Amino acid sequence: MSDWKKFAMTWTASTVVGFYIVFVLMELWNWFAVPLLRVPEANYWHIYGLYLMLGLLTSSADNPADERRWNILLIVLDACIPEHKAKDVREETRSEAEGIWSDIRLLLFSRVVGSSLTLGLGFVVHLLV
Repeated sequence: MSDWKKFAMTWTASTVVGFYIVFVLMELWNWFAVPLLRVPEANYWHIYGLYLMLGLLTSSADNPADERRWNILLIVLDACIPEHKAKDVREETRSEAEGIWSDIRLLLFSRVVGSSLTLGLGFVVHLLV
């Protein structure tokens, strides 16, 4: 599968997971914040807006200088690899790069499971309150 298709599938899955997390946040807000803070219930899109806003406020900006430094380091390291080892190193780095996609899938899965467990626990607590 091409990297473009993997990227598109990952973006789609991340978006769906994000929508699910917003749903979990909305339910938790309406179960706990509304009675405790005496505020009105929030609908899905209000929570989605807060989710986007907090994402912008807490995200770290990538520094282009850091990317250049890593590229320089990789060029230097590439020059240090003996010719007879270059093929082995390329194969190992290619397999390591392919592993990124399974790491991303695991991360998305763990976010869904974690959010689901939080929602379930919140529901139980909501019933007890």
